[in-house]
Amino acid sequence: MGNFQPTRLPFGSKNSTSYFHTLISKCLNGITGKNVQFFLDDIIIAADSLCELKVTLQTVFDRLTKFNLTLDPAKLQLCKPEITYLGFDLNANGFSPSEQNVNKVTNFPRPKNLKQVQMFLGMLNYFRGLIYDYAGIVEPLVKLTKKNTPFVWSVECENAFNTVQEIILKKPTLKNFDPNLPISLITDASKIAICGILLQKKDNVYYPLEFFSRKLTPAEYKYPSIRRELLAIYASVRHFHDQLLGENFELLTDAKPLTEYQSLDKKPEIVARWLLYLGTFSLTPTHIPGSLNPADFLSRVVEENSLNVNNITLFQPNDKLSMQNISIEQKQDAILSKIMNDLSVNKQCKQYFLDVNSGLLMIKNAHKNKKKIVNRIVIPKSLIKVCIETAHAPHFGVRKTFEFIRHKYQWKGMYLDTKNFCEHCEKCLENKPKAKLTQTQMIPKRNLAPGQCIAIDVVGKLPRSTDNKNFILTIIDHYSRYLEAYPLQNITSRTIINCLNKYFANFGLPKFLITDNATNFISNEMVEFLDRLNIQHRKSSIYYPMANGLLERAHRTMKESLASMCESTFQWSEKLLFFKLYYNNSIHSVTKFAPAEIFFGRKQNLPLDSFF
Repeated sequence: MGNFQPTRLPFGSKNSTSYFHTLISKCLNGITGKNVQFFLDDIIIAADSLCELKVTLQTVFDRLTKFNLTLDPAKLQLCKPEITYLGFDLNANGFSPSEQNVNKVTNFPRPKNLKQVQMFLGMLNYFRGLIYDYAGIVEPLVKLTKKNTPFVWSVECENAFNTVQEIILKKPTLKNFDPNLPISLITDASKIAICGILLQKKDNVYYPLEFFSRKLTPAEYKYPSIRRELLAIYASVRHFHDQLLGENFELLTDAKPLTEYQSLDKKPEIVARWLLYLGTFSLTPTHIPGSLNPADFLSRVVEENSLNVNNITLFQPNDKLSMQNISIEQKQDAILSKIMNDLSVNKQCKQYFLDVNSGLLMIKNAHKNKKKIVNRIVIPKSLIKVCIETAHAPHFGVRKTFEFIRHKYQWKGMYLDTKNFCEHCEKCLENKPKAKLTQTQMIPKRNLAPGQCIAIDVVGKLPRSTDNKNFILTIIDHYSRYLEAYPLQNITSRTIINCLNKYFANFGLPKFLITDNATNFISNEMVEFLDRLNIQHRKSSIYYPMANGLLERAHRTMKESLASMCESTFQWSEKLLFFKLYYNNSIHSVTKFAPAEIFFGRKQNLPLDSFF
């Protein structure tokens, strides 16, 4: 019978992968490089034009035919501006983690044992080239994997876990290498890790190509800071050896490590070896001030790609509450359609009528003060849940949610439906403490008017938002309870003064400003600022937050609302805009009016009202 052997490479054989890689290497030998690359059976071809792509494709096809290799048409992707390759999304602008891998990282549950920590770190290692100072960020997690270390999930571990998930969730994008642009390298060292960033400069803007970082060894911990800086330069150059060798590149760093050690007659042997290695490269050290550290520098470099949040739909109303859809649902509702038919043949129905312009079924009701009649849209049974969900979007309580609804809509049992929905809202139950019944009386504000007395305070430090903010400056008007809030990156006196100037430009200068005794509120710069504007600065009692209780109560409502609305902690800055709109247009329990109504003399339109 003779010997039998497979005509196709079988799966499962130990040497199948290496054999196939050798075959493809021989097949594509001489044409791989700038436009053609491969990994096992995945071949990727890039081109600047359609004509160039056609020529390159024909060359590859000819080689595959010569080696008797075939392609599966179902797996071919031709003329695609963006593809997913080896776990990354590639396009003309750069590369970032694929959506599938992003979901794997962000949906990974909190590790409960050593094995799960190792799984999480193993998953992240694939993307460490996309994350600045990766070794420093995950250092608390790496400590858990050390031998004879008990598994204790600390606050530092939780922060590291959340931080790295948020970074991956933003899909960090790195630029593609351009051989026609100059190369730069920036390095940094800390007490626990070293890092480097490979950059290219275009139109006076630096763009990152790749990140490098690693944790220091126990021996390297003991190095003086100047030697750690030199180690960062040496390790970064060694890591990016393939891109830097034979190129003239700029080294952005504090030049002291190089100049100090090069001037010594007797250098430590390890330093001499580092300098000898660096001598093989053509580098130009460029001094950068200490204030321009790599972390701050990078935040400006990647600003273009740091915001991946879609703010276009932030205030978008629910299309199901449009006039057209409500009209359709009213006609399909058994009870409401009967009333509409009776009205169309001029039958009298108590309180109900058909709107002349929209054709909607509406109802007349006496206003709560009995002094005027208000017309409300009758909501069919099929839209009740949608209406309550839209009004409950900021996750306020029963009373405020009900007030949002009754402003424009009505149906039988409206309050009980609203109460039942709010009391069983999972987000509210998770993020709000059990309410305590309190009785308050309105404090008379004699000789005051809207905008004359304001209180300010800072909330934070919060998890870093999508626009790199960590704090919120809150400003509340004592007369109207109108609330303004500004996300901030820092809370220095200068930053707070800039925000106050924005507030004053929109709402005018107050007579009184109430703050606590924080140093950024009582600094010489702040005192001089308020004196120049003739604003009386009143400070609350030390270690007694209730002295500024009006603002502290608003903080509680804001935190509960943001915690309920945000699916991830980094979204709070985006949702803050939504919260302010609803808070300032909800009826205040003390004044019995909406803050915006007192402050501006009118209520503002909400997404719930935008169709009418």
